[in-house]
Amino acid sequence: MKIGIIGAGSIGLLAGAYLGKNHEVHMFVKKEEQREILEAQGIICEQFTEAVPVHAHLVTQMSEGYDLWMVTIKQHAMDDFLDQALPGDAPFLFLQNGMGHLEKLSQTRLISCVGVIEHGALAKGQNVVDHRGRGNIQMAVYKKMDPIQGQALSKELHTAHFPVVFKEQYEPMLKSKLIINTVINPLTALFYQPNRSILTNPSINELARFLCEEACSVLGLSFSDEWERVKKVAEATGENHSSMMKDITENRLTEVDSISGYILKHGKCPLPYHHFVLHAIHALEYERGVRKR
Repeated sequence: MKIGIIGAGSIGLLAGAYLGKNHEVHMFVKKEEQREILEAQGIICEQFTEAVPVHAHLVTQMSEGYDLWMVTIKQHAMDDFLDQALPGDAPFLFLQNGMGHLEKLSQTRLISCVGVIEHGALAKGQNVVDHRGRGNIQMAVYKKMDPIQGQALSKELHTAHFPVVFKEQYEPMLKSKLIINTVINPLTALFYQPNRSILTNPSINELARFLCEEACSVLGLSFSDEWERVKKVAEATGENHSSMMKDITENRLTEVDSISGYILKHGKCPLPYHHFVLHAIHALEYERGVRKR
């Protein structure tokens, strides 16, 4: 397949490296400097013996003629992205944290799937990525695609080393990932701790339980089931740092509004723990000059 990947952060680079072994991968980025490096050097994944060659373009150069678009940009970049004149001849697979992008996607005419990433990845340069935790991509049809086509697409992408799992329904998949993100991400970012702190630090563990309870009450999920999932993820990715912690330490805007903010927006009763972590992360962003108000 001819695959266009939008965004070359940690997830975009990881997907490009693995998919580039079996498909024709084109990376679409904002900056000319990164485009030139990717075009000249390919993607260097620290787990591979050699670089994976890819084609590289600026995001303004998207065009028809691709078989799949994989969108790995952050939630807060989605509005500008969807305001572009996007190609309509191929499906899009959106891989964002949170669920805020669903409302935006529902207003488009794009053939779209949504998915979640359960890999751990760390970008170490403009074309260098470290695969820090093996997981999978889960995907489900969202709009204007037959589920049979979605399942066939997942099989084309799937390999033993980079699994892609098709899900019949998108909502349960996204909700479970949102629970994990709204518990682990803000706490690890606020306390500057790896993911294992959810299990090993008694006070952080207590806060995590309350966040999980609040989120489950809003999303209509079982606390006991989801808490077990959170603990398993925290254990499996114990040495990793969450994407929100990386954003804070590297002075970037986080996705807290699409994660904790989504829970607050859809809650029908007070959610004090989510209210606190949302504004605490906002405070850190403000102090670093990436949030204006």
